[in-house]
Amino acid sequence: MNRDIDISHLSPAECILLAEQLWEKARAHSEAAPITVAQQEELGRRLDALERGELPPAETWDDIQAQLRPR
Repeated sequence: MNRDIDISHLSPAECILLAEQLWEKARAHSEAAPITVAQQEELGRRLDALERGELPPAETWDDIQAQLRPR
């Protein structure tokens, strides 16, 4: 099913609300979008690393924005 929906009339705030509503609907039906075995394995690997304290520190949004700015 490929239907284009015109959201050009929505304000930025309305777009955010729509995105939140779509996300919640998708989460409620997560079985409709199963993940692959490879994705399951990667999630398991990351969770194991998290439990062992082996994940690198997360970057802040300010750090990411600074990296994206032209120098």
